[in-house]
Amino acid sequence: MQNVKIDTVEAQDTREGIPQVIANIDSWLSVAETLKTTLGPYGRDKMFLINDEIIITNDGATILKNLRLEHPAAKLLAIISESQDKEVGDGTTSVVLLACEMLKQLKNLISEKFDIKFIKNSLKDVQKKCLSALDSLKINFTDDILYKIAQTSLTSKILKYNNHYFSQMLVDTLKNIENLDDERLLGIKKVTGGSISDSIMVNGVAFEKCFTYAGYEQQPKKIENPKIICLNIELEWKKERENCEIRMNNVEEYQSIVDTEWKLIKDRLDQIIETGANVVLSSLPIGDYATQYFARKNIFCSGRVPKEDLFRVIHSCGGRIYNSTHFFGELGTCQLFEECQVGKLRYNFFKGGSQKSYTLLLRGPGADILNEVERSVHDAVMVIKKTLKQKDVVTGGGSTEMELARILRDHANDTRDKNAFFVYLQVSRAFEIIPYQLSKNFTHDAMEVIQKLRYDHAHNNPHSGVSITKGTGNMLIDGVLEPLLVKKSMIKAAISAVSTLLMVDTTIISPKSQQ
Repeated sequence: MQNVKIDTVEAQDTREGIPQVIANIDSWLSVAETLKTTLGPYGRDKMFLINDEIIITNDGATILKNLRLEHPAAKLLAIISESQDKEVGDGTTSVVLLACEMLKQLKNLISEKFDIKFIKNSLKDVQKKCLSALDSLKINFTDDILYKIAQTSLTSKILKYNNHYFSQMLVDTLKNIENLDDERLLGIKKVTGGSISDSIMVNGVAFEKCFTYAGYEQQPKKIENPKIICLNIELEWKKERENCEIRMNNVEEYQSIVDTEWKLIKDRLDQIIETGANVVLSSLPIGDYATQYFARKNIFCSGRVPKEDLFRVIHSCGGRIYNSTHFFGELGTCQLFEECQVGKLRYNFFKGGSQKSYTLLLRGPGADILNEVERSVHDAVMVIKKTLKQKDVVTGGGSTEMELARILRDHANDTRDKNAFFVYLQVSRAFEIIPYQLSKNFTHDAMEVIQKLRYDHAHNNPHSGVSITKGTGNMLIDGVLEPLLVKKSMIKAAISAVSTLLMVDTTIISPKSQQ
């Protein structure tokens, strides 16, 4: 198997003007060749070996992040893909393929000495035309559409065989979250072992049991309506400072020091117990003496809790994190605290807090697979959130891109400007790369599929797209739907990146970058 390395420009490249623009375009096309086979439900995965760590993924943003992109122009593709991922969560591969195909189609015009500024201005008109057309392609939104959108997003990922289960789970969860912008309300934990279908959504906060000391076994593992106190306090013996010295004249003075040390920690524990709390969490260690002391009082405790999980607990259950035992205010509470076995690990669950929050426990046979599952879930969550906010939807399967291609072709035929005609025509062909590559990855005859789609869209069938089984089909009937925001973001990012690259006529490499 051949390793992939995108380094299509020499360090001493001194080309300027049109040759430099062509060289930059070629660097993008080499990236597209690597990425195009990952598009769609039948997209192939890429495997990376980085510092003895294996990454298996077909996510466009992840692939570009891990590719050795040495060409400065190619690095721009990684930036727009990452931007697409952060903004809408999906379409990271499509935005790169669309941008690359635009440049591929415009390459001949550039070679024929077309004015680049004219091409850039024409691309602005293309963007306005496409965004306006997209608004006319929206379909009526219903609650059922949310599930179909989630399934469409998951179908092209590792979860394609579990897309019904995960789409149902994620949509039902996100519909119950009031503030979708608050990322603390949905946490994700990865548990190695079991199958992907063993993943569950917890109505509350869950995190792995932290390191414990002797006495933990005697503590309660299930408490209804618990009173929860969260601390940033160390509840164990203080270590002496290095090179410290204590001078004593007799045994009584030594005993006094020992008694004081015992009293200090006991007073702290008693102050905590007086609050009425029966679940004690701390981001700092809780030692063996404190663990046994709490066990005798029928109190559960856990130390070294990650700050992120501690903040999620107080956000869901109420209360605050206390840095001292001299003053306590409101405590947190929930319907049920319990510790349960998840795979080979023990997990602490805080269910039914005052603020609705959820934790997705992902299961899978290995860390590499779990990481890819997490990336897939992240994309689906982003897509569902955006749809819940804007509720604008279009059909997928390349149908929207084919309709935009038709609209741009018609616009090209209507224009009287000969140069504008060629730009519109070439860009219209670029939009066809999405259905073309989808059908190719489905092992269909791609050219035949494109011809059928052109015929359908010319005869007022804007929802005709690429079907896995039939070649072409009605994407609205098949339930292949995508958020309008994904398409708009994809077009804006692609045209912006293309316009930026076209204006670069010289690459200057500093001596430091060559070292």
